[in-house]
Formats: sequence, structure tokens, C-alpha cells
Amino acid sequence: MTNALEKINNLFKEKRWIKIALIVLLLMFMSFQLRAQTADMKFAQGNEFLKKMFSDEHGRMYLIAIDPYYYLRLAENLYDHGYCGETIKIINGKPMPYDLYQYAPPGHPLPWEPPIICLSAIALYILWHSIDPTVTLMNADFWVPAVLSMLLGIPLYFIIRRVTNSNIGGIVGAIALITAPGLLYKTCAGFADTPIFEVLPILFIVWFILEAIHSQQKTAIFAKKVNSISIFVALAFIFELLAGAFLNLTSGEIVVIASVIFYTVSFALVLIGLIIAGLKRLKGEEVEFELFAILAIITTAVAPKMWGAWWYGFDVIVAFLVIYIIALAILKTNIKLKDYIDIGNLKHIIYLSAIYIIGSLILLTAIYGVGAALSPITSPLSYNQILSTYTQSSGWPNVYTTVSELAKPSSWSEIFINAIGSDTIAIIGIIGIILSFISLRYEKIKLDIKYAILLSIWLTVTLYAATKGIRFASLATAPLAIGFGIFAGQLDRFIRTKNDMAVFGVGAPVGLFGLIILSKYSSKLPEIILPTTYVPIIAYGLLVVLGILAIYKMADILSSINDKKESIVKIATLLLCIGMIIPPLSAVVPFTTAPTFNNGWKAGLDWIKETTPNNSVITCWWDNGHIYTYEARRMVTFDGGSQNSPRAYWVGRAFATSNENLSIGIIRMLATSGDEAFERGSVLMNFTHNNVSMVVKILNEILPVDRSEAYNILTKKYGLSDREAKLVLNATHPEHPNPDYLITYNRMTDIAPVWSMFGFWNFSLPPNTPNSKREKGAFFKGTSYYLGNGTMLAEVNLYGYDYITLINRTNITTAIVQKIDGQTKIVGTFKIHKLYIMTPTGVKEVIINKDGQLSEFIRLTSEGKGWAWLSTRNLEDSVYARLHFLDGYGLKHIKLVKATFDPTNFGIEPGFKIYKVDYGTAYLK
Repeated sequence: MTNALEKINNLFKEKRWIKIALIVLLLMFMSFQLRAQTADMKFAQGNEFLKKMFSDEHGRMYLIAIDPYYYLRLAENLYDHGYCGETIKIINGKPMPYDLYQYAPPGHPLPWEPPIICLSAIALYILWHSIDPTVTLMNADFWVPAVLSMLLGIPLYFIIRRVTNSNIGGIVGAIALITAPGLLYKTCAGFADTPIFEVLPILFIVWFILEAIHSQQKTAIFAKKVNSISIFVALAFIFELLAGAFLNLTSGEIVVIASVIFYTVSFALVLIGLIIAGLKRLKGEEVEFELFAILAIITTAVAPKMWGAWWYGFDVIVAFLVIYIIALAILKTNIKLKDYIDIGNLKHIIYLSAIYIIGSLILLTAIYGVGAALSPITSPLSYNQILSTYTQSSGWPNVYTTVSELAKPSSWSEIFINAIGSDTIAIIGIIGIILSFISLRYEKIKLDIKYAILLSIWLTVTLYAATKGIRFASLATAPLAIGFGIFAGQLDRFIRTKNDMAVFGVGAPVGLFGLIILSKYSSKLPEIILPTTYVPIIAYGLLVVLGILAIYKMADILSSINDKKESIVKIATLLLCIGMIIPPLSAVVPFTTAPTFNNGWKAGLDWIKETTPNNSVITCWWDNGHIYTYEARRMVTFDGGSQNSPRAYWVGRAFATSNENLSIGIIRMLATSGDEAFERGSVLMNFTHNNVSMVVKILNEILPVDRSEAYNILTKKYGLSDREAKLVLNATHPEHPNPDYLITYNRMTDIAPVWSMFGFWNFSLPPNTPNSKREKGAFFKGTSYYLGNGTMLAEVNLYGYDYITLINRTNITTAIVQKIDGQTKIVGTFKIHKLYIMTPTGVKEVIINKDGQLSEFIRLTSEGKGWAWLSTRNLEDSVYARLHFLDGYGLKHIKLVKATFDPTNFGIEPGFKIYKVDYGTAYLK
């Protein structure tokens, strides 16, 4: 046994690349495993009914979140007929793919070039479907982020290893990145959206630039000798230039082929470059810095395809290179500092900077045009405007002010938790960035400014962005994770100096810290090591790699058993690694999240797809619009890609108003003419000199009435000409309106304060009036019971108090109940203005107290159980309340036509409801 361990230890020492390869595999497998946990559907807690509701006929879970369904629809279109739109339309004399369903009518054109997320999904689908014919494109799309996330830890590991010369630091930093909760959620299996593409490019660019700086002494081009590296660099640049220019210059259907060629060439060149660098390192040879420079250039050229704000990474790198060159030039003048500061080859750093900046700009111009090449300069000029989510420039309500991820953070703690999951990790990360000034790579301590300059710029920019909107906190994840890893790496390197202070003063406490952490989290170790077995080859591959590394580490420690200091060092550094990776790992194991799309909704949307005319429009609140367009393949009023538009007001108004005729008029207008009546350049906007408030006032007057009365209002009250009035009426009172179907669902009850705020929007208030100062309504959910003998009980929780209503025929009693010191006590009563009671025999509506500030809806099933809702008075007669709680009671022209199960939120069942809007013909009089 001892001999075998000794051989293993010797093997790893002789062939160090084996350990590095195993660590990389470990990080890749762990990243995948953490993200694959969603596929287990642990949110169902073993409930097979729920699992079936959120999965397809083969038991594979649906995509999570909302936006992935937009890209999935585009991907299915691309796979089916070669372009992302539903059809081709002539736009400005050119055929263009056209999205018939989003923000429709009228929809909008799409570029010929498909998003990379769509190409990735199709590539994985073709591969997987060839093995298993039951696999759908959605199934393949589900795994795209998890597969790509396997790349996340690689650059982090090598960056930190380069800074600290510590494998432990690299592992710790990479684990911190892949376990960051915000990043984990947005890159987990099922979240088939763009965040993974926002993160990867800058990680690899930073890695390549730092490797190029490290290799600054070895040059291929400036050595004035033609070798294999200089040939590869030149050919790689030419191939990337040609592939990019071909993509930029092509048009029509060939753009899709050009896109595939461009991505294939780009990724192939990067992979070949990495293989060349790896082979040279295996031979113990230095790698020419131009090789890493060209890899950084190619990655930069691809970055704009992945994220619109790609330029921030380019600016960070350029700022770093400029500041670094200036710092080196100053330091180089002081010869005495050379023994204490790693100055490097200034000339080659200038060459590297010139190659990267000029090469990137050439490729960016060739691939995207001059505008894209200039965007690193022009975009930061409008930086504050881009980051601000609260501007009210159009006069219409701004939906972004109600999107939680766009809200401004209230504290640094909120930013740190959203960025890296913990204040502690963030603070240690910042300390690590500061410590990166100190290099322990050499026999004596030296200062090395390059890493700290880069990381400081990167972190400062991203933290500033995070102060403008919490969604941007994720940009700071990478620099904080790198700093966290550097902190661990520097500790590791210091302990390995083996002086008494390092071994006993730091090593021993660090080892104790690791043991405490190990003991504290011992019960979670099995889950951490094996979070899921959904993909067995990865799950057991992780165990094998971990086992091999464990055997090596055991052999390594045993080889030093006779050297007390060496043994302490090896054990302490191992425990350091364990102590720093277990807490973030345990925080995300188990990890689960439920889809929004489900088979209840699917049944309803399939009904729309199968039974309604092709020109039908679905009117809904924006949040689920992408799901509706995907499954029903019908036009949707607005969705997650178009929510910040005037339609937010109009749809909110249609649901919040108690005037059915107004609601129908709004729906008819939006479903047929879209924004035509109120967009810039419209008759009313021109007539009122772009006075949004006046346009809204006029439309609210004419939409509920018939065409003749509306004509009189426009011409006699407001003074429009005959021609102008008829143009407006063609948009508001169309002769051939598109059919419309309203959808309500249980979560709409919860978000009533949002859509009702827009529906009640007072345009006479200053545009930047805080939302807290605006009128809004709300519903509060609870349960109801029939107790017999005509007695009913309703219980609704409102801000921690139970509002109880007891109805005994005509006698109604209310009470506000609170638990105080474990005792239930009545602390007051409340007044009900209006009461609705719906039973299988019908609806009863009665006004109880004219001074009541709340109204109540009670709905009982034949089993004597049901639901209850308290409502603010401004929503008691709203179209939404009558639709969702009372199935359209009191409405003449909006009828319930389909209702299916809604497992997403507590509420009425069936809770996914579809209503047909009957415009009638009287409005045309």
C-alpha cells in the first residue's frame, strides 16, 4: 500500500499536468452538478402530481423563468424553416424574418442572424436527438446553460493560479464563482437565457491578457523570426477577419450559415490556440505572448454577439493596460525598485497593448461596422443613462420601476449578497484584491502591481454599476471571486514558506478553522459531493476525479510523515481549501426552482392554439407573454421584451376599470391597431403637440362609446377635423377587429398593486412622482368555509393580522385577530363596503357599509370549502375581480371559455382562465 501511494505521489510530481487536468475536470463537473439539481424537481417535495404538472410526457422538466421561452420559440422557428421569425416580410424593400406574435399587432422584424443561445440549443439538440429520438428542442435547451457553465471555473482557476502560484487559491476562487447564488440561478439547467454569455467572454479575455503579460519575455512576431506561433497568430487573425467580414457583408438566409461559420471558426481558433499553449507548457517551453493576445482578440470579437454591454469589459482591459504601462514607465526610472517590484518588459507590454487594442478594433469594424468599434468610447458617455432604471422621459408610466431586479440597492450588503452570496466572502474578496499587490511567487516577497490594478478597476466599475440597479451586482461576482481565491492562495503560499510564524502562527489556526468547518457541515458533505445523479456520467465522473485527487493528496501527506513542518503545512493548506469551499457549496445544496410553465397552462394555451383564428390576440399582463406566444402561437399584447411601453397603462386600465365598455374599447384598440392611436406621429399626438396626458384623456372618453358619439367628441369637443377624427376612429373603432382572448391567473391577484397602479395612473402628476405616492389597489388572499345552517366563515391574512368574517344569513360579524404571546386575541374589527358571495347556485352582491374601506369576495365550492379575498375599494368592481373571482359575473361582453389548473400560486382553482371578448357591432354605429 505504501509503495503504491509513493508511486502515485511520484507520478503526480513528475507529471504535474495530471493534477491540473483533474482539478479542471473537478471544477467543470462540480459546476454542472450544482446546476443540474433543478432537474430533480425537489420543489415538489416528492409530490408526483406536481412533478407531472411541471414536466413533459417523458418526465423532463419544463424551462424555468420567462425569457427562455422567447429564445426557445426563435430556436424552434430557426430549426423548422431556417430563420427565427414566423414568416418573411418585405421591410424597406428587403425580405426580413418577422415576429408575428411579440408586441402584436403589428409584430416586428427580426435580424437574419440568430442569437447564439438559439444556435447552442440546436447544436445540443442535434447531438442528443441522434442518440434519443424522444428528446425535444426544449429538452436540449434546458441543458444549454448547465453545459456552458462547465467553462466558468476554468479561467478563474488559471487566473488565480497565475497570481498566487497556488492550486488551492485557484480552486477556492473558482468554487466561489460557480456557487454565487445569483449566477447559479441565472445559469442553472432550465434557465436557457443569455446570462451565461454575459459572463464567459470577459473571464476568458482577462485570463488571456494576464497569460500574455506573464509570457511577455517571449515574442514571436518581434523576434523577427518566422515560426509556428507567428504563422498561427497571423492565420488566426486572417481567418477570423474573413469569417467576420463574410458575416457582416452577407444578407438574407445565408446569414444563418455565415453565423455558424463565424462561431465555428472563432471557437476552433481559441481551442487550437489553447492546445498549442498547453503542449508547449508540457514541454517546459515558454509561450509567446502573441499567442494569448490573439486569443484575447478573437474572444473580444465574439463578445458583442453574446451581450450588448460587451464594451464594458473591453474598456476595463484597455484602462488597465494604459494605467499599467504608465505605472511601469514611472517605476522603470527608479533602478533601486527593481529588486522589490516586478517591472517586466515595458516594450513588450506596449507591443501587447497595441496588438490587442488595434487588432480588436480592426475585427470589430470588419464584423460589426465602425459604430460597434466606437462603442467602447461612445457607450460609457451615456453610462448613467443606461444604468438608470427610473427615467420617465416619454410621459408614459415606466414599468421598469416595478421590476425588482432593476431596483436600486438599499445597502452594500444587498449588493454583496446578490454578487457573491455573502458579505464575508465579498469582504475577503476585496482584501484578496488588495493582497494581490504582494507576490509570494518568488524566493522573497516582491510587489506586483498588475493584478491589483486590473482587479481594482474591474471591481470599481462593476460595484458602481450595482449601485444603479441590483441586477448589475452580478457583474461584480467575478472580481470578488478572484479576490477570494487570491486571499486563499496568498495564505497557502505564506504557510508554505515554512517559517515558524507561517507554520505554527498561521498554519495551525487555519487547520483548526478547516476542522471546525468540516465538523459543522459534516452532515451536508454527502449532498455537496453528490448533489444530484440526474446525469450519471457527470455525477460519477465527479466522484472518480475527487477520489483520484483524494488518493493523491493522501500519498502527498504520507510522503512527508517524517517531516513535522511539511506535514503540518500540507494538512493545514488542505484544510484551508476545505474550510473556504464548504460554506459556499453548502449554501447552494440543495438547490431547486420551479418552472412557471406547466401542464395546466399548457392545456389552456393549446386550446387557444387549436380552436381560435390565427389573427387572435391574447391580452394579458406582460410577465408571462413569452410563454403564451411560445405555446399558443398567437399574438400577445406585450411581454417581457416589450413591457416598458404605453401598453402597460392601457392593459392595466382594462383590468382595473369597472367600466366594461372602456375595457372592451381598450382591448379592441390594442388587438387591432396596436399603438396606432397614441404613438408618436399619430393624429392625436400631433394634434396635442405630444401631450400624453391629453391623448389619454381623449381616448378614455371615446373608447367606451360608439363610433358616432366618439366622432362628435373628437370634432365638437376637441376640434379635430373630419379627416383627423376618422383616422383616429379607424384605430379605436375598427370595422374588422382582431379576436381577443383575456387571460387571468392566480399570481395576477398578488401583483394587483403593480398593474392597478398603471391602470389608475394620474398623468397630471409629475412623471417622477414616486410609485409610493400613486394610487393603486390590492387583493389579499385567504380561505372560506361553509359551516352549515347558512353560516360562512372567511379568513384572510393582512399584514400579519387575521381578518375574520362570520356570515350567518343576514348577520355579518368581523374581527381582526392577532397572536400575542402565543394567545389568539381579537384586537379590533373592520368595515366591509361590499360583499360578493359566489356559490354553485349563483352570486350574491350586497353593500354592507358605505364607510367601509375594504370589500370582500367569498367563493365556496360544493364541498363547502373555498377562497376569500379582501379588496381595496378601488378594485371591488374591477373587470379583473369580476373575471377571476366571479367568472365574469356582471359582465355582458367578456365570457369565460376555458379554465385549467394553475399550480403556480395559491388561489382559485381552476385558476388559469381564458375569456373571449365579444366586441359586438353596436360600437360601429
